[in-house]
Amino acid sequence: MSSPRSVSSSPPSAASGSRRVSSPVALAALVVANLVPLVGVVWFDWSLKALLVAYWLESGVVGLLNVPKILAASGRGDDGSSINATVNGRQVDLSPPDDPRDGFHLYPSNVPIAGFFAIHYGIFWVVHGVFVWSFDTFAVGDVGAVGGVGGVPLGAVFLAAGATLLSHGGSFAVNFVGREEYRSVSPGAQMSEPYRRVIVLHLTIILGAFLVAASGAPAAALVVMVVVKTALDAGAHLREHTRAKKRADRDRAGETAGERIEVGDASA
Repeated sequence: MSSPRSVSSSPPSAASGSRRVSSPVALAALVVANLVPLVGVVWFDWSLKALLVAYWLESGVVGLLNVPKILAASGRGDDGSSINATVNGRQVDLSPPDDPRDGFHLYPSNVPIAGFFAIHYGIFWVVHGVFVWSFDTFAVGDVGAVGGVGGVPLGAVFLAAGATLLSHGGSFAVNFVGREEYRSVSPGAQMSEPYRRVIVLHLTIILGAFLVAASGAPAAALVVMVVVKTALDAGAHLREHTRAKKRADRDRAGETAGERIEVGDASA
């Protein structure tokens, strides 16, 4: 009887790298949501301040949706271990759940991490909002004013925020839940994701706002600002899900590497 032979198991087809980084529907929804302020500028004479308020509300949506992401994160790895989170002098445990379950679940053990994020990001968001609402004081030039509160048409701006909520909520459902990104990201790494996306994006927006205000806030400059922001946002979206795909591919490769099946030959 011949000796058993070893057959290496092949990884699932999803690991082949052919799967897109992000759902095309989610990316399209992001672009459409970003076009709402463009419509406001071109057809409804939105002011520069109205744009800033809309983008501030968007950063709030990003932070809000990150809380359930942290609570559901169950992946391992060292991509979040370099973050030091301390509350009242006590270190927050950034490790994933000890016994992750199949499917999408919110883990009580991740609550301290989510709470730390909510406080820290909430302070950042409030300070950002104070600056946005008082932008007229800091700006050089005309920031524009079109009705509403403080030159901001609240109804239209909240409509833009609603479009943003649908876009990011759809990406959460399609990418994070549907594509099971929660399986490969650790709570610590997920806690850092909004900062990667929001801080650079909104620092760029604020710098652009000063330049637009200094030029008198012409409609053309506002359009350029919206287009640049849309491109940056789409790029940040793709980079975020590229990182998620790399983590998933790495974990999948780790699960299948060295996995071998012993097959005996039945012939005598």
